[in-house]
Amino acid sequence: MLWQRVRRQLERTGAEPRGAITIQVTDLPTASELGAVLGRRLTRHVGRSIRVDLASLDQLLRAGPAQQGLSDIVVALTGEPLLQRQLRLDARTAANRRIKLELLELMARVPELASERALLQATPDGPIPRLPSGTLAGTTSWPVYELAMRAACVWWTADREGRRLAAKQLAGQAFGDTKGWTDQRRLAFANLVHRPFDQAVDEADIPIRLSGPLAWVIDGTVADAAAARPWIAVPAHGVRTLGYVDCTARGILLVENTEAFEKVCLLDGVTNRWLCVWNQGNPSKRLMRFLADLKLPMAAWLDLDAYGIRMIANLERELGREITPVGMCVNLWRAGTKRIQDDRQLAMARQIAAALSLNGPLALRELAAAISKTGDCCEQETLYEHVLPALPAMLRELERK
Repeated sequence: MLWQRVRRQLERTGAEPRGAITIQVTDLPTASELGAVLGRRLTRHVGRSIRVDLASLDQLLRAGPAQQGLSDIVVALTGEPLLQRQLRLDARTAANRRIKLELLELMARVPELASERALLQATPDGPIPRLPSGTLAGTTSWPVYELAMRAACVWWTADREGRRLAAKQLAGQAFGDTKGWTDQRRLAFANLVHRPFDQAVDEADIPIRLSGPLAWVIDGTVADAAAARPWIAVPAHGVRTLGYVDCTARGILLVENTEAFEKVCLLDGVTNRWLCVWNQGNPSKRLMRFLADLKLPMAAWLDLDAYGIRMIANLERELGREITPVGMCVNLWRAGTKRIQDDRQLAMARQIAAALSLNGPLALRELAAAISKTGDCCEQETLYEHVLPALPAMLRELERK
């Protein structure tokens, strides 16, 4: 304990024997060991603390049998050169400095980012990278700032040359990863180029599969989800930005898996009143925006597992409205066929379900509590015989409520 304390003090003083440390003399063996090093009896100090002056200790060691200074003794006893912590901090500072200089070089070629460059240039270097004070990026994360700035440098250059970039094209050029966009990076980048993300770059649209009383109209009907069998797909961005949507549905029913979605679309008494939407397995941001535009009650039939419950919780949070689960009661889960999972998968599911049993959607907390004990998953495809015949009546009951 003595030598580790001494080492920490030497690290703070640049290996110079300055200052003092305090050591607790806990028992007689400790008093004996410390006394031998310090050259004095410490038995009367058991249960008390003593102060050790490092300069005095250094002189004592140099005059003793070892004839070595304090720093050399500490290195020999602890097995590691001094100032390693400082060397590590210096190495991190140098690495951060290299990234900063690289960014400054990129920004020097972009006059639109001149003010941002001045802010970054004035930011002190250190082992932990600091964001420039006053940056428009609007993030508190250096990794987000760095990649958003790299993307902004590429984008401003292309914009000045009259070239319009696609989102993945830009990510590949700026990040070296076409799948590198995150919500935080999108927002920071949009702030740096002074326009919304979807106006700054092109993104491939994605289809939304649906069936029910909805029509997409642009100088006439483009898509009629009520007439299509079993379903129709509309472009997520296009349907929101071109023409208008005429929807007379009583509510929206989300279905997680593609086969179950198609089964529901073919049921009598569902899609004549409800808009049935495929949840895409894991709903995309564009699907979320489409759903948010439709101010309708929502129900969902998903897998009876921790992830299905979590998906409903996330949807409720994103959309700001309650979602009623259908075909997801605990009795169905108990009686249903369980998916084969390994121990790691079961443990993860138990952990997620335990949290959801306390703060998840109220209607699913009983199911979450049951799953938290086993981690088992009951996939919705195994429940067709139980859920599909009852689904029209379940939805009519929701309408009455």
